[in-house]
Amino acid sequence: MTARVIKITAAAALALAPLAAGTPAASAATALRCGAWTVVPSPHAGSLGGVAATGPHDVWAVGSYDASGAYRTLIEHWNGTRWSVIPSPDPASGALTKNVLGAVVALSRTNAWAVGFYQKSTTSFRTLIVHWNGSRWSVVPSPNSGKGENVLLAVAAGSAHDIWTVGYAHDPDHRRTLIEHWAGSRWSISPSPSIGPGDNFLFGVALPATGSPWAVGSDYVAFGSTLAMKWTGSTWFPAVTPNPGAGDRFLQAVATPATKYALAVGSNLNGAGTRTLALAELWTGSAWTRVRAASPGSDYNSLQAVAARSSSDAWAVGTRRATPGGPFRTLAEHWNGTAFTVASSPSPGLGDDWLYGVAAVPHGGLWAVGNAGNATLTEFRC
Repeated sequence: MTARVIKITAAAALALAPLAAGTPAASAATALRCGAWTVVPSPHAGSLGGVAATGPHDVWAVGSYDASGAYRTLIEHWNGTRWSVIPSPDPASGALTKNVLGAVVALSRTNAWAVGFYQKSTTSFRTLIVHWNGSRWSVVPSPNSGKGENVLLAVAAGSAHDIWTVGYAHDPDHRRTLIEHWAGSRWSISPSPSIGPGDNFLFGVALPATGSPWAVGSDYVAFGSTLAMKWTGSTWFPAVTPNPGAGDRFLQAVATPATKYALAVGSNLNGAGTRTLALAELWTGSAWTRVRAASPGSDYNSLQAVAARSSSDAWAVGTRRATPGGPFRTLAEHWNGTAFTVASSPSPGLGDDWLYGVAAVPHGGLWAVGNAGNATLTEFRC
């Protein structure tokens, strides 16, 4: 369980070699083929963990990169023509320090938020929240629970005065759920339940246009169980969720295209405990039910992110692997209201290729981000 979380929280902080910018995205854009996922060059080494868009000419991707053993935040912006790196703050400086961004939400051209964590050489992970005001990214103070690890993994917004971020905090013995809220003036911790005595994590959060947010993740009951909780207006209430297979069950992300509709994705071990399968679960107002997700990799399949344009049109992305020890390859699946089916997605890297984030662009297309071997990876579908 712990090893898996290290993989997730460090997804945007891999030790990567430098990568040349390559072909300008402007040239690549002319070759995009609608109806297919297409690689669009991005200008930096590293890994991207999240993506958000306010329109075709305003897209943000966030992550981090290795600067000689010290991890630095990485923020890229798409202006409709090309990706460019935008300066971003690093609260921890010096050798062996870490600054990682894993998720981003954009409300307008002058209002975007990104979350993650930082670590000075002698301290535990601390929450990291940065804000874009139309001119620059700057750190906004965020609370921590206790002196142990505090990590933020996802962020979602209903409005400029209703923003939620989730992750986990390490108490003296175990990791427990962590939820923070922005009501317009400051970030504050919103008390949230943890199930059982073991580790609990929240990996995803989403808000419908009207209604309350859902947060999803995993607890350590029964060798890792799915976890989903809903905000009632005054408290977070855990729901009963399906737990298929032999264990290692994770809900990595959730989308809420309607008030009484939520679609969550992740992974679980099969009944024999020999293969990891893609997992999808659906809420339609009264209960969570399991729905079909495709698992084309014969060894490993995981859905890491989901974006929904409607209850019958959503995309989930992640990774798959054919054999133990073999390379990971990108995984993209489409939801038609009944089931997820695999769509072809490029895997251009020589090493492991992952997609960690996906976003629907208002008025056109989708972006997915991650890493291709030792390079940032951005893919577009129109």
